[in-house]
Formats: sequence, structure tokens, C-alpha cells
Amino acid sequence: MDNHTIVIERLFNSSKDKVWKALTDPDEIKDWFYDFGDFKAEVGFKFQFSGGHKDDVHYLHLCEVTEVIPGTMLSYSWRYEGYPGISIVKFELTEESGKTLLILKHTGIDTFPKDNPHFSLLNFKDGWNQLINKLSKSHPEQNNYELNTIIEAPVHQVFKGITEEIPSWWTSMFEGESNNIRNVFTVRFGHAVFKTMLVKEIISDKIIVWEVIDTLIDLPELENKKEWLHTTIEWHISEQAGKTNLLLKHIGLTPDVGCYKICSDGWHSFVTSLKAYLETGTGTPFVGS
Repeated sequence: MDNHTIVIERLFNSSKDKVWKALTDPDEIKDWFYDFGDFKAEVGFKFQFSGGHKDDVHYLHLCEVTEVIPGTMLSYSWRYEGYPGISIVKFELTEESGKTLLILKHTGIDTFPKDNPHFSLLNFKDGWNQLINKLSKSHPEQNNYELNTIIEAPVHQVFKGITEEIPSWWTSMFEGESNNIRNVFTVRFGHAVFKTMLVKEIISDKIIVWEVIDTLIDLPELENKKEWLHTTIEWHISEQAGKTNLLLKHIGLTPDVGCYKICSDGWHSFVTSLKAYLETGTGTPFVGS
């Protein structure tokens, strides 16, 4: 594939019909993408939406459906009002053992003005990864990162450790609150890495859910430094023979993500630190100044 094409593949634990509906139903599209209005998966159908960047520069996207194979393939043109260039976005769905492989291809990005950084390949790649991560939350992927750990501590102690004692096992560079729904907190690992979380759900002694709403993993080996954005972290807590079974799920952290090896190793290290802290009173968090 040339250097001006984006290709993203994701395996969804859902039927083709369900993933197709997420790509074509107006109500579902606006949940993970933008509000297209009365979208129709019909060749020749034109639609538009306004999208922007953190610096409040917004662009009117002008699109037209160019090819449709119902349930299998959707393609549309993508250009910007007032700017030269036109690209093509294509979604292809393939059934694999009861699951659905989604392949996204975005070609023609090199036809947009090269002196505008908003039209860079990296910006498009970051954007599509964020959007597909959001889509993944409603159609969980089979290969999301999971880690199961048995902790010799009661469930209420484990729950408290995750919701109120993060600096004791994850990182001393902690800002905000993390023990109530809608709390926002940030964990930092030096000056080049941070994650900001929104607490989405808490069921006492059972479930904790965080959504990553901002992030930076500024490591030289990573091309996309915001891969955690819009991923979801779930902690499932249950009692098992007087001990606690802790299941961590990171929805959106899959083997095809660039930071997967670094991040999965990190999770293993810090969950081990959490276990040590809860069992002995001493964890091994990242310590920053």
C-alpha cells in the first residue's frame, strides 16, 4: 500500500449485520462518528458534516456515496468546501467464524493541500483510530487486552485501591479525583506520557469503568502518540474463596495498536504493583518529581 493510504483492520465480536448497521444507520453513526443527518447507503447520496480540531478550526466535509454492496462494502468520496483535492473512504466487512473483520481504507489524502498540517497523513490516521476505538466500545473486539489476577485481599479493599489509592500502585504523578462517577483524573509518567480519564461507571465492590478523554505517549518508536484516546478501561471485581478475582479489560488496546507491547507490559507491571500494595502495603508505582 502506498504512503498516502490509511488501512485499519479491526475484528469485531459482532455479526456483519450489526457492524453494517453501525456504519449506515444515522442514529448509530452519530454515536461514534458525526451526525450525518438523514444518511442513506445509496450510490449518489450526498451528505456533509462539520469537523474540526482543538484549535477550533472547522472544515465542512462534502461527501457522496460512490459504491455500495449491502452488508459488505460502503465507499464514499471525501473533500472539503473551499479546498482542492478529493479522497475516497471505503469500509469492507468480512465474516470470520461468527465475527466480523472491518477493513477501513482512506485513499487520495495526498490530493489535499500539503502546506496545511490538518491534512497530514498522521492527522487522518490519528482521527480514524480514535473513531474506530469509539465504534469498538459498542461492538467489543475479541482481541482487546485482558489481564486476570487473584489478589489475597477482600473485594472492598481492592475496590478502594483502584478508586482512591492510585498513587500507591500506579504513579505518584496523580491529579484529580477518581472515586465517583463523572470524576476526571490524570496519571502522568514523566513529562512525555499522560492519560486523562473520565469515570464512566462505578458499582461499589464490583465494576469501575474509565474512558480515556486525553492522552499522550510521546515515545520515539510510536508513530501515533494518542492511541489510548477514546479507549475504555474496565475493572471487574468478584469474590473467590475469600480472595478477590480482578479482571482488567482495556477496550481498544489490541495487538494491531502500535503501543500494544509497551502498554500490555505496563499493565502487567502496574497490576502486579496493585496486587503487592493490597497484599503487603507496598506497591511499586512510577515515582516522578
